[in-house]
Amino acid sequence: MVNGVPVQGDIIKINLNPKQGHEQTGYRPYICLSNKIISEIANIAVFAPISSTKRNYPLYIKLGGTETTGSVLLDQLVAIDYTARGFDFVESAPSTVINELLEKVVLVFQPNHV
Repeated sequence: MVNGVPVQGDIIKINLNPKQGHEQTGYRPYICLSNKIISEIANIAVFAPISSTKRNYPLYIKLGGTETTGSVLLDQLVAIDYTARGFDFVESAPSTVINELLEKVVLVFQPNHV
């Protein structure tokens, strides 16, 4: 975290209620995936929720090298105005974890080939 701003790889806890449908709810951990350019300009960053789910989906990446446990749900990315909601910093993930997440999150944006 730099000057109270979450940066890429930071794990924070934040409450995103209210949500609807299959969206992650409650006070839970999220990992920042966006680079600092977005945060510096708009007080918004892109995060993925971290869950204790046991599902084995290709876009659910198990965390390693952190005190925070669970899987990062890369199919549930959210842009969060972290200053408006308030958050608690937990820890920063190692670069190996960040790199793995960034390599795999691109699958979310790949064109469909039917």
